[in-house]
Amino acid sequence: MVWRAYDVRLSRVVAVKFANPAAALTFQDRDEMLKRFQQEAGVAARFTNTGVASVYDVGEELPHSYLVMELVQGSTLDELMEECGPLELSVAASIIVPICAVLAAAHRAGIVHRDLKPSNVMVSEQGHTKVLDFGIARVEGAAVDTRLTRTGRNPGSPGYMSPEQYEGRQVTGKSDLYALGCLLYEMLAGRPVFLQDDEFALRHMHTTVIPDALGGLREGLPGAVLDLVDRLLAKEPADRPASADEVNKILRVYLPANGDDPPDDYVFPDPTRPFRLPFAPEDVPLTGPRVELPGIVSRTYRPRADAKDLHHEVRRLLGTEPAKAVNLLRERLPDLAEQYGLRAHEVLDLRFDLADSLLVQSDREAARDIYTAIRQDTVGVDGLEMYVTRAEEGIVRCG
Repeated sequence: MVWRAYDVRLSRVVAVKFANPAAALTFQDRDEMLKRFQQEAGVAARFTNTGVASVYDVGEELPHSYLVMELVQGSTLDELMEECGPLELSVAASIIVPICAVLAAAHRAGIVHRDLKPSNVMVSEQGHTKVLDFGIARVEGAAVDTRLTRTGRNPGSPGYMSPEQYEGRQVTGKSDLYALGCLLYEMLAGRPVFLQDDEFALRHMHTTVIPDALGGLREGLPGAVLDLVDRLLAKEPADRPASADEVNKILRVYLPANGDDPPDDYVFPDPTRPFRLPFAPEDVPLTGPRVELPGIVSRTYRPRADAKDLHHEVRRLLGTEPAKAVNLLRERLPDLAEQYGLRAHEVLDLRFDLADSLLVQSDREAARDIYTAIRQDTVGVDGLEMYVTRAEEGIVRCG
């Protein structure tokens, strides 16, 4: 769990990430969790690349280990794609090229990320792309080998894992390039490589099925980009590009130039900004004017935007004004729950926000009641398994 916090010594806002060993089922789980957490801190601290959040401190406040790091305010790539739909090539290149720089540095250092996915990529409000969560990275010479989880599952996220990850074969930097191909395909097509939620079906597709041709889903893309996507998504590592640097070189020609206009469609945060307006003064707007597309629903339409905006506002308040967050949620959550339903993802996020805010204020009983209610509403419901786990972890934290 990550919290917004304030560093009183250095007078700055930071992010504090906690490992919660109390949520582990066994001592073996606890040991693995803590080792992975320490590995994430060590890996992130080795980077001087601006594409990785800076690590400020790591320590332990029993029973919790914690990591203090740069607070990156912005949107994750999955949020950006949900709000904007298929991205312009210049926007996609502005995200992928910085990721390539991070991966190239990681691979040279013997580090394979292994969990590159939209929720682990963030675009800051200033437009800078950051790669998050090196917790299950493979590190040459590391004391902990996270090749397999305790249950025997390969580490990674379904839908973005390479064939060799699914099959338990050797994982290399080219495994990250496959995931990079999944990201690029999804950004340009406006949909994942394979339209499937079932984990076993995804395994079969990523290991044996050729994806729908990107050119058939999105007209007007350059042949070099279509060829690059095909190579990145090759089933065999040897058929993929040689390195992240090679991908970088191919996509660089599609980056916006200094002084170019902003994207035709409204995008915020705007990943093209660092390329269009390098070192721009603070009074230059972070994004261009919003453009409505005539005759059709704007691609910038945000489903359930009111709930999502409330969630972001509450998370902003949580580190400094939890009481205000509680009052805001108690005022608005009932109407949103009635409008969208108690099991809507956005409403569940807000219910967790309320429980988390109460827990910060040491109102453990009220927080436990909300976590328990969430568990009762989600247990046994397909697609909501992660909420059950999260609710159970919350109940444990309440003591």
